[in-house]
Amino acid sequence: MSKKIPFNPQSSADHIIFLQQKLQQARNFVRGFLQRYPLYFLSGMLICLLASGILAFTVMRKDAKHRIPAFPKAPASGTLSGLFGVMGTYDALQQVTAIQDTIASIIAKESLNTADSIRLTDALKRFEQLQKTVYHQNNTP
Repeated sequence: MSKKIPFNPQSSADHIIFLQQKLQQARNFVRGFLQRYPLYFLSGMLICLLASGILAFTVMRKDAKHRIPAFPKAPASGTLSGLFGVMGTYDALQQVTAIQDTIASIIAKESLNTADSIRLTDALKRFEQLQKTVYHQNNTP
């Protein structure tokens, strides 16, 4: 099915020499052009640089709508409210972990019944409620 292809080192060496000659010709042409017309080459580079700067600050500029969000200010009443916020967040994290474990145990089963679908629905509802309460706590001043 496969055909042996003979390797001729002389022909591959000829190809390499041919490529080297073509690259040398191209190098000599560019060097001659730069020596004869250095002002055109410099002006072309400066025009490309100027065009790039103009495009970067006008056409390709993104909208200013995406800004870094401001961090919420620290509570003015003292450190206790911050401590309660941390404790609430830790409790919410534990509840999310419990919900994830419940969902993982349901998914791991090979066959599901109606009780599993009810447990999954309840877990998702608890997750939604938890998400709403955490979001509401973070938005209240």
